[in-house]
Amino acid sequence: MNNTLLDTSLTTSANRPVAPWRRWLRAFYAFDIATNTLFTSAIWVIYLASHGFSPLMIGLFETIFHIAKFVAEVPTGIFADLVGRRKSLILCCITNAISSFLFLVPSVPLITLSFVLSGFSYAFRGGSQEAILWTIAGHAEPTNQAGRYSKLVSRMFLLGLVGEIVGTASGGFLGNILVILPFLCAGIATLLGIIPLLFIPEQRGIAEHEERPHPLVHFGRGLRAVWQKPTLLNWLLIDALAESCWQTIYFYYQLYLHGLGLSLSLIGLTIALSTLTNFLFTAIAPYIMRVLPSRWLVPTFVLVEIAGLFCMSLPWPAVDLFGYLILFQASVAVLAPATSTYINEHCPEAQRATIFSLQTGLFSAAMIVLFPLFGLGIMQVAYSTVYLWTLLALALGSIVVFGGTLLLTHLRKAK
Repeated sequence: MNNTLLDTSLTTSANRPVAPWRRWLRAFYAFDIATNTLFTSAIWVIYLASHGFSPLMIGLFETIFHIAKFVAEVPTGIFADLVGRRKSLILCCITNAISSFLFLVPSVPLITLSFVLSGFSYAFRGGSQEAILWTIAGHAEPTNQAGRYSKLVSRMFLLGLVGEIVGTASGGFLGNILVILPFLCAGIATLLGIIPLLFIPEQRGIAEHEERPHPLVHFGRGLRAVWQKPTLLNWLLIDALAESCWQTIYFYYQLYLHGLGLSLSLIGLTIALSTLTNFLFTAIAPYIMRVLPSRWLVPTFVLVEIAGLFCMSLPWPAVDLFGYLILFQASVAVLAPATSTYINEHCPEAQRATIFSLQTGLFSAAMIVLFPLFGLGIMQVAYSTVYLWTLLALALGSIVVFGGTLLLTHLRKAK
């Protein structure tokens, strides 16, 4: 198991550390549920549209979020490794709560600031939670850390989805009562997520007795670790590409349903149903990972996402729903825990959060381009056409990534 700075005050008779990992795990999952109770996820796009913001403007706001997140990813990853991963999650909760409360006054300056702070929040979270959970998995099962982590991270996604289902389904009803109520509830729930974090000891990528490297030196070591392992680089790029396509569709699907004449309550229930199917696929993800090796699992579920986009581009509502509710959810539900496990297996402990920040930074870079282009596209052509464009972007990007990885691996072996 990788060594990390954790409380090891409890010892066995053999004077070996005994970590209360079950207590840490319960606290971690409580944080996960609290911060994933997304009361606003199914309505924030409609909320902004109802206040006069165009789809392009909404796309630009989301772009601002990803620009802020992209800029903050590497500094926050270094902060988590060198200063503290729990501190990083606490800052995530504080900045995210403030960003939710700023939605109460939907003016351009405050909404812009809200998206900037939200980007910082997700940057503080990216990498830190995976690093903490990886360490807990090592304490739980030192001889099979990757296997235990795959189960724990799938459970993390499952519990997060429970919060998301509850929050999404109730967000529409809360919005019907008072339009700002979902944003108030979201901010309060996020602040409550700080409480369980206090029961998890701080951890960093370096031990107390080790000299703390300069942040740029630390970042350089993380880059070298990625470059030296082409498969690790492949997983980082593919995860960013597939996740950015999925996330873009997820948000604009709300406007698509709204355009069909559905009420906020029905839209909330539809999005909640997609989260439920995501939940079911996430539950079986560890079993799929045991059956399919990584070299087959990742391309298979990228193809599943491409198939989902193709179904959504067809002019039949039933096929469209099948593509979104089944194929799309299956792809992200399996790829997320799988790539997280594979990346953790090949990460050096000292740069773990920094490398994961590269993953989320690449995702943000893709979203900076994809999200506003999608918003501009649907103002000019039908949704089905934009789905086809997204399909082509995902397919071509995947071919470049997989092909580049194979070429780089071949060149390394030839040397």
